[in-house]
Amino acid sequence: MSSPAPHLGCPVRKLDPDDSAGRPPLEHVRGAGPERYVVRSFDVARQVLREPEGTTQAGFGAEGVLAGTQTPRPGRPTRTRRAMRPPILFLEGAQHRDQRRAAARFFAPKVTEDYRPMMESLAAQLVGGLRTDRAVDLSQLSMGMAVEVVARVVGLTASSRRGMSRRLSSLFDGDPLSSGSGVLGRLRAARTGTATARFYWQDVKPAIRARRRAPQEDVISQLLADGFRDLDVLTECLTYGAAGMVTTREFICVAAWHLFDDPDLLARYRAGDRDARQALLQETLRLEPVVGHLYRRLRAPLAVDVDGAEQTLPAGALVDLDLRAANADEATAGGEPLSLCPGRPLPRAVPPALMSFGDGHHRCPGAPIAIMESEIFLSALFAQDVVAEGPPRVAWNPVSQGYDLDRLMVRRAA
Repeated sequence: MSSPAPHLGCPVRKLDPDDSAGRPPLEHVRGAGPERYVVRSFDVARQVLREPEGTTQAGFGAEGVLAGTQTPRPGRPTRTRRAMRPPILFLEGAQHRDQRRAAARFFAPKVTEDYRPMMESLAAQLVGGLRTDRAVDLSQLSMGMAVEVVARVVGLTASSRRGMSRRLSSLFDGDPLSSGSGVLGRLRAARTGTATARFYWQDVKPAIRARRRAPQEDVISQLLADGFRDLDVLTECLTYGAAGMVTTREFICVAAWHLFDDPDLLARYRAGDRDARQALLQETLRLEPVVGHLYRRLRAPLAVDVDGAEQTLPAGALVDLDLRAANADEATAGGEPLSLCPGRPLPRAVPPALMSFGDGHHRCPGAPIAIMESEIFLSALFAQDVVAEGPPRVAWNPVSQGYDLDRLMVRRAA
């Protein structure tokens, strides 16, 4: 059932490489590329993501990694050998539940709120250096914010954060989740790469040594307690880097772009209290999801309700969840679904960002932290009189189907 239409005059979506307006809510696509079922309906996407026993992760190169390498040996049964332990992003079943449960306390509401003073101090420090005579790239400032926050949560606190920010930027800039072979394919190959080696020896290894001596309340300490090897810890740190640092940086930049371009929206942000500012950012993220597509492989046939009619997707099917389209599904988002309208009415149990943080058992656990740090950083930025020197440079990541923004140059107004 549609929600009432929000008020007119809202700014519109800026980024949409594949206009899906008028396309069916569920489409069987054959021909170019892999055969798949494309889901553009919010309700159908949620049905798929809430089938933990009937689906497996199929995005970011998961299937190639999880297949392992078959190594036949004379006189011995064939074994599956993996060079890397799959990160939580790729796990399913009991393994996923156990690891998710172990990490849940690091993202609990009280723990998240405890990060606020640190975030406020860091944001003030980062934007405090803005000058009138020299513009800086907002993607670099926001990366500094995201790196520090994720470092605290994960436990990467035994090295220079400024140096780690440079090392991670070197790893992820241009294509944070790789192309072709997916995240773990990139990680598998990158272990011998210079950038990953620097990140391991200068950031991850010192953190591991420190946590072995004195465990803390963070992810690395938990991984070590659970018996993870050092290189498995590196895998998780790289995954958190892609999932937490890079995505938050991109979202801060796209939200700032909207605010710079719309004086009324910026005035509303500045005048609002914390809840109002976060609501505006949630609506921005609904409209501009950082990850544009999720993929699932069906273990068994799945019956889904499409506009009141039941359709069955066959076992083995690849399901392509178009999050950008699902977030603009008028049946859920209401009127003007391609407009940025904070406070739009939504059906019960539908989060304000809709599918931007996923759903089901793989829903992003760091969602509250990402929104909090974005609100704190942007509030510190726009507490000053700042201007942008034109729009950012936009590229599209072929794996996440999300945007990579840089060169959003900002400075203090003269």
